[in-house]
Amino acid sequence: MKLCLCFHCLCESYDDISGESGELFVSLDDMRGLIDRLLTRGYTFSDLEDTADNTVSITFDDGYANNLLFAELAHEYEIPYIVFVSAYYSQTGEGFPWMVPIGKNYEQMHQFNYYSHHQARGDNSVLKPDTSQARPMTFDELSDLAGTGLMEIGCHGYYHQPLSKEFERYMDDERTRSMSVFNEYLGVIPRYYALANGMYTGQVVRDLLKTFDKVLTIDGTAFRAKDKVIHRLSLTSPNTSAPLIDQIDQSMRFARQVKRAIRTKRRLF
Repeated sequence: MKLCLCFHCLCESYDDISGESGELFVSLDDMRGLIDRLLTRGYTFSDLEDTADNTVSITFDDGYANNLLFAELAHEYEIPYIVFVSAYYSQTGEGFPWMVPIGKNYEQMHQFNYYSHHQARGDNSVLKPDTSQARPMTFDELSDLAGTGLMEIGCHGYYHQPLSKEFERYMDDERTRSMSVFNEYLGVIPRYYALANGMYTGQVVRDLLKTFDKVLTIDGTAFRAKDKVIHRLSLTSPNTSAPLIDQIDQSMRFARQVKRAIRTKRRLF
């Protein structure tokens, strides 16, 4: 069985984490504990192209600067991983909308029209760089991480626009703008695309696969190396949910996997 896990933010301690965004944070101790548990169960950590069975792939969404904390663990355990970056925020330094007071938290952002939001602000709006622990990574930081040989940069769109039926018209902008930025500032062409908030339609996925080797959701099922669409397990803070290993076990229960397989097939076709 091959698993792909999705994380968002990392922290050294939960002591300074507060607010609704706290569910996005996983401590380094909890991450280390999960790694050790999975190794004990016979899993190995590998990339998405590994054809072996019983592998786990690690991904991070959005491109938070606190993902830099994973570098030491990755080196210690020799874990390859992907950071899926929403290009606009690394380009401008502006904070992620769900981390600043705009009246919506992360769980509500799947209904958010980022293009209308930015259009309404206008080209002359003053950008406010985020300096918090949840700020976006800079291009220099991304370049340095990629230089370790363990981290790969993936595409998470430009504005992080969810591509549900209501917003699928923005798919080409999300792809084209982000790829242009990655090429200009980092000289890279990402191989993989992770869907913002896990939202998609079958048409969106088919169109993205014309550019990317694989498209990743957060629908939470095991995968095979040959799969073009990978349904990651999205893990949240043990402070607001179950321990990380329990979240995986709950997601992989047979009945839940059957329901998810049926649901994803309907969404894709």
